[in-house]
Amino acid sequence: MNKKGDRLKRIRAFYRELNKRGLRTLTDKLNYSHIFLIWIAIILIFGGIYYYCQDSNSFIYYISKNQPVDSLRDSIYFSFVTATTTGFGDIIPYGWFKIIVIIEVISCLILIAIVASKLVSMKQDIVLNELYELSFREKVNKVRSSLLLFRQNLDRILSKIEDGTIHRREINNLYTNLSSLDGTLNESLELISRGHDENQFIKNIDSVNAELIFHSILSSFDKLYELIGELNKNKLAWRTEMNLNFINACILLSENIFNSPQLSKILMKQKIDDLTTRKNDIISKIKTELTKKQE
Repeated sequence: MNKKGDRLKRIRAFYRELNKRGLRTLTDKLNYSHIFLIWIAIILIFGGIYYYCQDSNSFIYYISKNQPVDSLRDSIYFSFVTATTTGFGDIIPYGWFKIIVIIEVISCLILIAIVASKLVSMKQDIVLNELYELSFREKVNKVRSSLLLFRQNLDRILSKIEDGTIHRREINNLYTNLSSLDGTLNESLELISRGHDENQFIKNIDSVNAELIFHSILSSFDKLYELIGELNKNKLAWRTEMNLNFINACILLSENIFNSPQLSKILMKQKIDDLTTRKNDIISKIKTELTKKQE
């Protein structure tokens, strides 16, 4: 039992060592051309062994001619038949060539397994890539939809303020809308700041969607500025600690989004400058409204 346990431990240690040395990475780097060339090389090398290394005890033998193979061409032919596991039976090995045949067959079966694995992996990669693409698009659409919903909620509050039908409860619950903006801005920051990776499953936002998100963010802050202005104008008591904290948090998040190092890889410099100028203007107006004393 101890011997079996020790053997299993050695096998596991050997497997871990193979992984450390990047065996999987090596096979992943092999393309089909490399595998084909390796297969041809195996056929030629073993064909040469069958021809040049034969002796009186080890050789390959013609069944029909009742004599050892004396042609390099036929040796390579036998190697090809062996590599493809066809086994016509017109030539058979003797002596230690039987072991060489087994080694060649195993080597070629491993190559076939690698090819099959790469084909399956390729199909899986295609499916996974499509799933990641759909998931990423949903995330982008969710951010834009959340920002649109935020503006619509603020529009309803503004309409009620103008009509004089706003309830105290709705003003007290203003923080719920601000918290949703805070969460959406965090998601936007994650999308914009995502590092560009060579991994095909790490999706990066494109310039069109990035620009749409930036315009949605700025429109949301425009609407927030309009709401704060109306609340101050109508002398409504909205300045709770929670509301102010959420507004300041949203302003800070907007600064982080517009200052993201990844932004230059997504949008052109002129477009970034235009968006940043617009952002600075609206944030400055909001800060001015926040500093106004309520009578």
